[in-house]
Amino acid sequence: MAKADAVKVQDKRFTAQLDTRLKKSPPKRKGDRTRERLKLAAAQVLESVGYHAMRIVDITEQAETSDGSFYIYFKDKKEITLSVLQEFLEGMQTVDVPAGETRSPFQSIRTANLHWLGIMRANAGLMRCVLQLSDEDAEFGRVAHANNRVWHEKIARSVVRNHPEGAIEYEAALFAAFALGAMMDELVRRIAIYPDEGLVEFLSKTCPSDEDLADALSVIWFRALYPGQPLPEHLGAMALDLKAFGN
Repeated sequence: MAKADAVKVQDKRFTAQLDTRLKKSPPKRKGDRTRERLKLAAAQVLESVGYHAMRIVDITEQAETSDGSFYIYFKDKKEITLSVLQEFLEGMQTVDVPAGETRSPFQSIRTANLHWLGIMRANAGLMRCVLQLSDEDAEFGRVAHANNRVWHEKIARSVVRNHPEGAIEYEAALFAAFALGAMMDELVRRIAIYPDEGLVEFLSKTCPSDEDLADALSVIWFRALYPGQPLPEHLGAMALDLKAFGN
């Protein structure tokens, strides 16, 4: 991963966002501040050691509070973990677009893919916890899947909107979004969450930065969602190879 990518990853850490919010906009009530400190501490421990290894004492030591204080706000480590991960899932879909800026379909796809790569790299530990809890807790699994569906429905609506009226059915666009999204999920799982050394090495040579990787992935997305429409000229080497392959 390139140095510039590493800097961007730091900016996308959920723990850093919670810390900044607590420092700049702390709740007025002391009890609410304590609760937020515990959530921040839990997020930091989850990112570091994971859900199964985390202990209540790890959270309270990180938050600089007592075990007794913890049980005022949360029943157990599972309850605080679910609270942290649900907030993480809700927030990670936000992609900042400067006011007044318009983007082409390809630019929108690329921005979203680059955002997703950065989020996954910055929060790999939390994502491992999301996968673990989804398997172990049926209700949380439903929440995670529902959150995922909201994202893909947003993509499908955008695709329909950017095609001539009647050119593509919403259901077809949603199916394509789910299929392409599954590709992204599996790729980032093997890149960042449970790294596949062979794949990571291959990508370090073919797509040395997340910018290059986002270019290449976005060509695949664009070919599937907007067949026949022109692609940009200025792309990474792998993206240009994929672009030529589709001609």
